[in-house]
Amino acid sequence: MGRIRNAKKIILVLSAAIFIATYGVSLTYPTKTEALLQTGDNAPDFTLKDIEGRETGLSRFSQKKAVIILFWSTWSVNSSVALKRFEEYYKKYKDREILVVGINADNQTISDEDMEAIKKLVKELNISFPILVDRGLKTFHSYNVIALPSTIVIAEGKVSYTLPGLPLVGTEDMFDYLLVLAGETPLKKVEPKYMPPYNVVADTNIARQFIKKGMNEMARAFLQKAINKDPRYIPPYIELAKIYESQDKGKEAEEILRKALTADTENIIAMSELGYLLAKKGRPKEAIEILSRAIKMDSYTPAYYYMAYALAKNGQMKEALIAFDSAISLNPYDPAIYLLRAEVYEGSRMLKEAASDYKRYLELLLKVGY
Repeated sequence: MGRIRNAKKIILVLSAAIFIATYGVSLTYPTKTEALLQTGDNAPDFTLKDIEGRETGLSRFSQKKAVIILFWSTWSVNSSVALKRFEEYYKKYKDREILVVGINADNQTISDEDMEAIKKLVKELNISFPILVDRGLKTFHSYNVIALPSTIVIAEGKVSYTLPGLPLVGTEDMFDYLLVLAGETPLKKVEPKYMPPYNVVADTNIARQFIKKGMNEMARAFLQKAINKDPRYIPPYIELAKIYESQDKGKEAEEILRKALTADTENIIAMSELGYLLAKKGRPKEAIEILSRAIKMDSYTPAYYYMAYALAKNGQMKEALIAFDSAISLNPYDPAIYLLRAEVYEGSRMLKEAASDYKRYLELLLKVGY
């Protein structure tokens, strides 16, 4: 009987492999290396319907001084807090050419029940700013949202401020920035937001296009050029590290990530990617130390599932599964969570659970189109 059960579990894992072969998808980590869009990036346009079915888009608000986009969901406790806070801000400053727009990201497919829940919460909170519904989550993914709620401020067509999650200190810093935007005196001195030079962002984006085409050497040249022009801009370091990893050059990848942290000691993306790299290289204790710092700083979903992976590598399975659950609570649409947890399950001979997560990973991968 035990052999039969084991055979069934093996079949479940093999079914995931057949699914991969059928759709021509490989089990690779989705290369989503941004914590939301970065300051200076162009804001992707979108056209969505509001909760009453009326169509609207970002371009309609181009005459505004600033547009604040809040991605939220009914199942995220902090989303209600964010909605109420932004309603207070909107009521006070909407006459100063500042618009708040809420974009709901409850599910990949919005059911009638989902819509009822969305409308109910909006009514309960007396939200007066526009609430749009992101059916299919296309806008959610185009803005690289990695946690709910998340906020993006757009001024003159470019991203001027981003905040994933609703961290205590980070939220107050953001609202101080929004007070300045509205022409008010903030509660404390607000440092000017760092904006990378346009040509540095352009070089990085060109490199990303080369990466998509598999032209890594061309990409490396543009990434290095971007780093030389402005060492403070971290995305090219991250992209370069991933190229090195794909070429099995772990030492070089680690070096470039450490250089990124020298340039910006509190960059949560570089910190998280370095932690994950160390865990993969068999140095989980170092990884856990770095990732613990990252988690304390912000609601950056990859930091949680990288921590989960490192904990599992360190033999702390119970703690690892709790960390995976934390990641899912922030962003259940990130395929990488399920891929890494499947790997952890498989390594622990929990084949049924592994097969379920492989299947979930592949479903999300095909829907999102990584």
